[in-house]
Amino acid sequence: AIRKFYDEAEGDSLVLDKWFAVQADADLPDVLERVEKLVNHPDFNLTTPNRCRALILTFSANADPFHDESGKGYKFIGDMLEKLDKVNSKVAARTTASCLIGWKKYNETRAFFD
Repeated sequence: AIRKFYDEAEGDSLVLDKWFAVQADADLPDVLERVEKLVNHPDFNLTTPNRCRALILTFSANADPFHDESGKGYKFIGDMLEKLDKVNSKVAARTTASCLIGWKKYNETRAFFD
C-alpha cells in the first residue's frame, strides 16, 4: 500500500511529504530503521524544510520509538539535527524545541544517554 501511495504521488511535493510523515509516525517495531532508510531516499533532502519536518519532526513526535529506552531514537534525532543545523539552522532549532517539550515526563535513565 505504501509503495502504491508513493507511485500515485507522481512527484507531488505535498503528497510526498505525507508519504514520509505517515511512515515516520507508523506504529511498527522497526519504525526507526525505516526512517533511517528514508533519510537516504532520493526524494529526501535536508535542504527541503517541509520534507525534514515531515520525516524528522514526525518521528520525534512518535513517542514510543523516539523515547525508546535504548536511546536509539535520541541518537538518530541528534545526528540528524547536527546535519540539519549546517544547512538550515532555523528548522533544526524548531525541531529541537519540539522534540524536547515533554522531556520531564521521562525517567532519569534517558538523561544520561551519550
